[in-house]
Amino acid sequence: MSSERSAWASSHDVRVLATDLVEDRSLPLEISRERIVYSEYRERRHWLERTTPSLRRRTAAHGSVRSEHLRRQVSARAAWLRQTVRRHYLGLIHIPDQRASWIRTAIPAGRRLIEEAKPEIIFASAPPHTGLIIASRLARAYKIPWVADFRDLWVDNPYYGEPNWRRYVDAVLERLVLRRAAGLVTVSPVWAEQLRRRHGKAAAVVYNGYAEEDFPRLAARVDGGETLTIRYMGSIYRGFRDPSALFSAIASLPEQLRSRISVEFFTDAGDVIREAAAAYRVESAVAVKPFIPYRQALERQMEADVLLLLQSTDRRDEGNLPAKLFEYLYARRPILFLGYEHGIAARLVIERGAGFVSNRPAEISHQLERWLEDKRAGRLEPLHQSVSLGLSRDDQYAKLERFFLDILENRLDTADRLPLGEVRPINQTGVPRGRL
Repeated sequence: MSSERSAWASSHDVRVLATDLVEDRSLPLEISRERIVYSEYRERRHWLERTTPSLRRRTAAHGSVRSEHLRRQVSARAAWLRQTVRRHYLGLIHIPDQRASWIRTAIPAGRRLIEEAKPEIIFASAPPHTGLIIASRLARAYKIPWVADFRDLWVDNPYYGEPNWRRYVDAVLERLVLRRAAGLVTVSPVWAEQLRRRHGKAAAVVYNGYAEEDFPRLAARVDGGETLTIRYMGSIYRGFRDPSALFSAIASLPEQLRSRISVEFFTDAGDVIREAAAAYRVESAVAVKPFIPYRQALERQMEADVLLLLQSTDRRDEGNLPAKLFEYLYARRPILFLGYEHGIAARLVIERGAGFVSNRPAEISHQLERWLEDKRAGRLEPLHQSVSLGLSRDDQYAKLERFFLDILENRLDTADRLPLGEVRPINQTGVPRGRL
């Protein structure tokens, strides 16, 4: 933890309510373990998990006495029916999301935590959006202001994938959950404006940012070489994050240049990448590798020649500003951005001179040629440190702290203006300020 962040944390009594579901346990806690309450979480098992295997066996057995063509038709129809039933059934039982059953243990644990710590404000980050429901209930019960933090939007999420009927349900639920929120926070100015319009509440922009102390020391990069290494870190969503434009650009290069490019994907979607690479016959230039721990991923980013950032080309992705972009900016390697070219992420790359933005294979191939030339000549040096100026998490925490204090000051001002007989403490215990 940096000295700035340590100073920030030490000036407030921060407590955390969470589940012990951690994908990467190599990440250190940034507050003491004693200040975190882990409540039990058990994912709800549904009847489809038990019936689907038997349905598959019956379908296979039924098809064994038919022609091969008819068997395939029956199998495909049965698979479509299973998937459709599953999607709508899970959409019904997982409201607002698959973590919904956490409410059962989180509410009692939250009550105990509030009665012990007596916080002045509650901050709930989503997704999962179940956490917002928990925060709103606890805030109402204890008359504590609460802030909803959207790392991804709820109903307006460009990747919203629930059945159509669920959008109406989620829209109503989002409105009910947020109607008593003291303020909203999100990661993008575009998303902040969407939240203001939908809910009529103040919405602060707090970027994901980067944590400088998580990175290895930045080494000078003046070495030449033949191979241009392009790396991608993260998930791949079929139809949303598509590297095809890059693969097409590589395929159009002369063989002597194509053989000098290596594109490495650290992802869990290897089949999608391999299919796309095969479609353009660039399999030899593409490598799929498994996810690696977070800090190792940061090292690989800083060792790359170029960092690949993928987004959807759909306008709905205009406000999407992924956390990965801030890590890329701190790594100070040139960024190749494929996605919506008029979105906020593309503008950030362009305005900071941090890389190249395009979805056109011809333009990308020309840029690859320039990078290959720079690589061989030893000119592919780190970008200027200004590309990440003002984007650290310490900078973002300072904005969040000011937002909290504004909410608390406004609450005090409102209480001061009430008639004498109606003055109320900030919460049930009237604790002094300084607890978040």
